[in-house]
Amino acid sequence: MQNVIVLKFGSSVLRSTDDLPNVVHEIYRWYREGHGVIAVVSAIGKTTETLIRESQILTDSPEPFATAELLATGERTSAALLGIALDRAGVPARVVNPREIGFEVAGTPLDSVPVSLDVARVRHLLTEHAVLVVPGFFGTDKAGRTHLLGRGGSDLTAVFLAVELRARCRLLKDVDGVYESDPADPEAHPRRFAELNYQDALRVAGKLIQPKAVSYLAKHRANCEVAALALPYATLVHGAHTARAHPPSAPNLAPIDVAILGCGTVGFGVYRRLCANPDLFRVIGVLVRERARHEAAGVPSALLHTDSDTLAKMKPTLVIDALSGSERSHALVKRYLSEGVDVVSANKAVIAQFGYALTEIAQESGATLDYSASVGGAGPILEAVDRARRRGDIRSLVGVLNGTCNFLLDACAAGDSLASAILEAQRLRFAETDPAEDLSGGDAARKIRILARHAFGVEASDTKIQELDESVAEAARGAVAQGHRLRQLAQATTKDGHVSLSVSFEPVSPKSPFYSLAGEWNALTLTFAQGEYEYISGRGAGRWPTTEAVIADVFRIGRFRRDSKNEPKRILDAQLASAGGAFNRS
Repeated sequence: MQNVIVLKFGSSVLRSTDDLPNVVHEIYRWYREGHGVIAVVSAIGKTTETLIRESQILTDSPEPFATAELLATGERTSAALLGIALDRAGVPARVVNPREIGFEVAGTPLDSVPVSLDVARVRHLLTEHAVLVVPGFFGTDKAGRTHLLGRGGSDLTAVFLAVELRARCRLLKDVDGVYESDPADPEAHPRRFAELNYQDALRVAGKLIQPKAVSYLAKHRANCEVAALALPYATLVHGAHTARAHPPSAPNLAPIDVAILGCGTVGFGVYRRLCANPDLFRVIGVLVRERARHEAAGVPSALLHTDSDTLAKMKPTLVIDALSGSERSHALVKRYLSEGVDVVSANKAVIAQFGYALTEIAQESGATLDYSASVGGAGPILEAVDRARRRGDIRSLVGVLNGTCNFLLDACAAGDSLASAILEAQRLRFAETDPAEDLSGGDAARKIRILARHAFGVEASDTKIQELDESVAEAARGAVAQGHRLRQLAQATTKDGHVSLSVSFEPVSPKSPFYSLAGEWNALTLTFAQGEYEYISGRGAGRWPTTEAVIADVFRIGRFRRDSKNEPKRILDAQLASAGGAFNRS
């Protein structure tokens, strides 16, 4: 059975639409660790208060059912916007209405309680979509009318779903847990709770967690976590004892100094996301070939450097490699890892060719080398392979690993010439200015090489590659006439300890999981020795999917560095076990 986590995002973390990308980062964190995710959202910012004021313009006592319908539009809007943001990032998600999952409530129109859920329906949807986005705060009665769950009702939505689905529950707030008093008070210096029993939660956390939600947890002897975005620790609300945690030391809470190598499509996307989180990260320098166009894009001149030695002297704590090509990138990554500096790389050429050697350097220096973005865009493909290898023997890997080629094949199948399809892919930023690596098959070959290394623990002995040319484009049109679709399939197989790789264009039938893979999306199937298989997908081309993968690695390193060494070990162990234990490739 799939591990499911319910994540609730309140108005304190969804203050405006600018906060949606950070919510996506948190969802992606759990998705790539192998969880099915149910994201419960509140209305954005002060939307509910605004709607209440608008209703009271007409009358001091607005009709309750109409009021419930009005206020529910806030959560519906935030759920829809989050669905759009997840799609931009390349995360396979579905926005669901409470009615379609049988989320039934009972009581008065403005203060009801949940009573039932179509669990089978929810679990079926999770088999088709990695993430379900559910508007919180309201449900429907037996007559299909909208009822609200009271002030803070999204908390109750989340804990109810978690109890019914027997899932982990995490309430995301603007503080990193429950404190003895308001942590924003500069004179109070309150301590954070690592654990909080139901009675104490009702006493001290009434402004942070809806009391009805705590009472529901107590009734069902369930638990939930109260946490902040991007941080590793939480307050566990449960039926056992209350315990305080020692707060992290000041150095662990300081922003991490980051240097970015390259500021192209991906590098600039990463730069923007880091700048959106100044409490967590501080960009101290960006390596570029020339300054002018990056200054025009809004990167401050003081951050731009053309000399890598100048950047190295700034002593970054974390380096992000978003360069193209291998020679310069390899030299810089090797240098930083040797000095014990953590590196996150999106450079598949470097990782495919030098990955083993760089990993050894990182192990010797104590640095971390992460490179999920070098493989599958937003698809957490590398993490899936790592988990699969720990579970059992992998027999083969087959994937659509180049989103640009997939986009081009679909365009050609629809009647476009290869040349016009390339121009359209470049316009949409799914293809580079020079798409030679995509067309040659080299990009897919590098990705399958990295995946095979993780799946089988050895280097591939041979590789066969087919190029995408006009004859392939014609074949794509012909495949449609036969009821098939042409796909670029990257494959890795093992026999007698030898691993063989291939990249070729094959027609797939409607029964294939790759048949309906649209446009620039990537996917991988892992087949096990017992004949079972696993399927993973995600958007594989474009600025934001690759940025999402880079940021996930960056945030993981940030959480590790901020982890409180004084947190009760039992709580940390329980949280890590529930998260599946992220695999550290360093």
